[in-house]
Amino acid sequence: MSKENLKNFVDNLDKGDNTEAQKNFNDTMSDKIAASLDDAKTDVAKSMFTGQQGVIAPEADPFTGDNIEQSAEETPAEEVPSNDQDAQ
Repeated sequence: MSKENLKNFVDNLDKGDNTEAQKNFNDTMSDKIAASLDDAKTDVAKSMFTGQQGVIAPEADPFTGDNIEQSAEETPAEEVPSNDQDAQ
């Protein structure tokens, strides 16, 4: 179906029918996204039941995009004030 929509998209662009071309483009992209999601669902299902994992992506902070998974060597230690200074 995707190839048919893509062919119709090009044909409609050639004719100058941009409204139909947009509809064909949206249908093509929808088909491709659905196929990609189906593949991802299959990979997740396989990894759940077989223990094999696909691509492992590092966990990132959603706000900064920084890698959350850092080793203890990379993470700076926080300084904790001693009680001696607080007592004075």
